[in-house]
Amino acid sequence: MKYLFSAIIIFIYSFYSSAQSLDTLQAKSLPEVIVNGANQIETPRKTILRPTALERKHATNGFELLDVMNSPELEIDTHTYNITTKSGGSVVICVNGMEVSNEEVAMLRAKNVQSIEYIRTPEGKYAGKAGVLNFITIQYKYGGNVYFSAEEGFAYKQGNYLGYIDYTHKGLTLSLTTSFDWNHDHSYSEGVDQYVFSDGNMLERSYTPISSFCKTNYQGGKLKLTSIGSNHRLNIYASFVRQAVPQSVSISNVAYSGVFIGTTLKNVTIQSRNISPSVYTNYTLWLPKEQTLDFTGSFSYGHNRYSSLYDETEHSFISTKSHENNYAITGRIQYFKSLRNNYTLTAVASHEHNYYKDTYNGNLDGNQTLITDATTGMLQVSKNSEKYYFYLSAGISNTAVSLNTNHYDYCHPIAFYGGNYTINSHNSLSLNGLYTHTLFDPSNKNSMAIRKSFFEVIKGNPHLGTLRVFNNTLSYNGQFGKSKISVSYNNFIYFDNICHVYSADEQTISDTKVNEGTLYGNMLTASYSYNVFNDKLRLNLTAIEEYNTLKGKHYDISKNTLRARLSATYLIGNLLLKATYKTPYTTLFVSEPCFTHRKPVYELSVSWKHKAFSIEGVIRNPFKRYNVSHTSMNYGCYNQNNWSYSESNGRCINLKLTYNIGYGKKTEKGEINIDKSINNALLKAY
Repeated sequence: MKYLFSAIIIFIYSFYSSAQSLDTLQAKSLPEVIVNGANQIETPRKTILRPTALERKHATNGFELLDVMNSPELEIDTHTYNITTKSGGSVVICVNGMEVSNEEVAMLRAKNVQSIEYIRTPEGKYAGKAGVLNFITIQYKYGGNVYFSAEEGFAYKQGNYLGYIDYTHKGLTLSLTTSFDWNHDHSYSEGVDQYVFSDGNMLERSYTPISSFCKTNYQGGKLKLTSIGSNHRLNIYASFVRQAVPQSVSISNVAYSGVFIGTTLKNVTIQSRNISPSVYTNYTLWLPKEQTLDFTGSFSYGHNRYSSLYDETEHSFISTKSHENNYAITGRIQYFKSLRNNYTLTAVASHEHNYYKDTYNGNLDGNQTLITDATTGMLQVSKNSEKYYFYLSAGISNTAVSLNTNHYDYCHPIAFYGGNYTINSHNSLSLNGLYTHTLFDPSNKNSMAIRKSFFEVIKGNPHLGTLRVFNNTLSYNGQFGKSKISVSYNNFIYFDNICHVYSADEQTISDTKVNEGTLYGNMLTASYSYNVFNDKLRLNLTAIEEYNTLKGKHYDISKNTLRARLSATYLIGNLLLKATYKTPYTTLFVSEPCFTHRKPVYELSVSWKHKAFSIEGVIRNPFKRYNVSHTSMNYGCYNQNNWSYSESNGRCINLKLTYNIGYGKKTEKGEINIDKSINNALLKAY
């Protein structure tokens, strides 16, 4: 397989870029598409998916609807509200042309969905993504929606609660969203680590768990106002997110041999609290002569606290306390113009400013300030015809970084390109590619060093630079009666790859993120779906083969991985039964790097739906409480051999209740976007 991959010249994988262009999914240009025959139609610009009455009957929300439609291209997780391509590519989700969060789709009534548009080669501000999904819904004049879901875990203790209400009148929509999650996790790890210091002395550490417990919770809320007119669209929202780890305690026995001999009791305690209010506004204006202007601005503030206490008998305790205040300001202006002969021109300019102020106390005292300013300018040309579509974007991106008194500049040319060719209404070829860069995690662009144990240190790297990416994907998608096929080849090259590097002196082993070597990646994905028994039984099979190679000063490693996923869904009456199996596999995680072996995953779900109510039960990995993974890697001065026991991915028995109802006379729902991520640059020991 290695030689097959090296003979193929097509490259891929859509990756996030700071370059952004105009979103051509305009709410005013979304007429209902009427297509006779099959429920998947290939066009030069997009694929049109049309749900059937049977599929709407067995789905409550947008995620469940897309899942029951049995797509061979998309991986849908209805429990974590996540959609990717089968190869793991990022997919943007829109409703009636407006980008929304996963919570929006989770609260989107399946009965309101008329069709779904899937774009495999997104342009504009979504250039570089693996795809865009646009749900086309029934339009309303006035009315609203009410949604509530509650999910409880009975083996792995967790809960997820989501509530939403909106009301629309004369083009104005006011919505309120609230979310609350919690979990109690007893995951743990055990293993044997070997270390070699610079003077040749060796130390071996073996550890076995006694107890482990981590308690986390999340709360979020968002108030949003949307105005949609004949030639404009305005979105304004204010949101608030809070995350906390009020308790995380891990106790284990540790045995040493080598330069230190003995047995100790290790106790690690971690606490954190993060809050982030934010405001966002987007205004789109459609002008005469097929022109569009789009303005976007946002502001967010973050306050983060983190503390850890490492207490090991026979050694002095290690305490780390840190807190951070940060803010981010973004602005973007875009211009879109239709030209002759089906050409279009797009221009975009954007700027993003981030400020982080970090303070560290405990065994280490210090302060640092990190400021990043990213500026991008792009021009794009695209063309659409009856058989094909293509686009090309090119521009410059510059990132200026100040870390205390040190200043860095990263200036890169960037380019995005893609195209589709429609063989006929059921078969198509697509190419999606880019050359760009990704920014470093701000917690790694750091001048501090935190002690992890009496001989281990985590170091920030103030000289860490950007990672340049060259990615391409080539795919074929076809439909033959009740069968659907999707085959794609992905190739990606990461120049100045970012990964962990370990170094040693006579007493200390240090862990630092650095730009290390070049990563060459290949992925071949083949998916097949088939509906039988009057579409009531739906089978789906996906096989993925990866071959990744990392070559650099510290690493020269490669790995070939083959894995598969099988699922069967049966629709009967108001019941939906689904069984899923994922094969075990060993893969190379290139960001560490390390080799990790994953165990198989079994899942069975049963759901019953009646009018506005839905009840779903899920059993995952019923045979063992913990899902076990084995990680190994030789880093030179550090040889890792670790077994992780994940309770969240082990035996799960969940029950979910959903109530979802709409009322009034046809209204268009606005955007919901509660982002659960918290922006921070804190360097952490664990």
